[in-house]
Amino acid sequence: MKTYLILLTFLAIFHFNSSAQSNPTVRKRMSFGMPNKNTLVLDSMGKVLTYQQWHSKIITGDYSLRGRQTSNTDTAYILTKLPDNEIASRLANMPPPFQGPFFNNGNPIKPFDIKDINGNKFAAADWAGKVVVFNFWFINCPPCRQEIPELNTIVTKNAGNKQVVFIGVCLDNKTDVEKFIKDLPFAYRQVANGKSITGNLGISQYPVNLVIDKHGIVQFNTTGYGPHWAKFIDEAIDKYKVL
Repeated sequence: MKTYLILLTFLAIFHFNSSAQSNPTVRKRMSFGMPNKNTLVLDSMGKVLTYQQWHSKIITGDYSLRGRQTSNTDTAYILTKLPDNEIASRLANMPPPFQGPFFNNGNPIKPFDIKDINGNKFAAADWAGKVVVFNFWFINCPPCRQEIPELNTIVTKNAGNKQVVFIGVCLDNKTDVEKFIKDLPFAYRQVANGKSITGNLGISQYPVNLVIDKHGIVQFNTTGYGPHWAKFIDEAIDKYKVL
């Protein structure tokens, strides 16, 4: 069964206006539970947001949910954009993600032949002298889709650098992959029907990101998705493409 890991990073700052005054001397404390699909969440203008709308913002790490009392008995959360300086501070102090369970940094990986959906081949011999960046994913994997825009930014940054190769290995068939990337472009070279590859590598959770240096050594790997994890992929590429 296809499984995936998703980091539910709420990064919530709960500012509670939690006092309901039934009389001048009695203050009632309201409780705010962990937000879920049934939670009432509003934007800054008071518009009700769907779960998909607010959750997609929260997992970027750039927003918070602030608890607010809307009546004597009701509560809601307000979706709030974090100040730019706070986002920058969080990025600067963010620890790197843990290694995934399928690879170990510092260990070699045996090169293998690849053929992408356009018929282009990337033979095992072609790995030599290149930084190879892998993303293992499948279409119905929410965190896989979530990180695509960030990964595309890294590809754009390295456009024209023949020393860096980006390869996406998707479990889905070629037709479905082509249809998907038409609607949501994914700038990695795409390999379809990747179950044999992931099976040989022992991968069973998604997404998996992997950076392999010019000598075939794993230098970065992680499983799952978290806000701004792409910055660590980018840093690994920058470090090893010049070595």
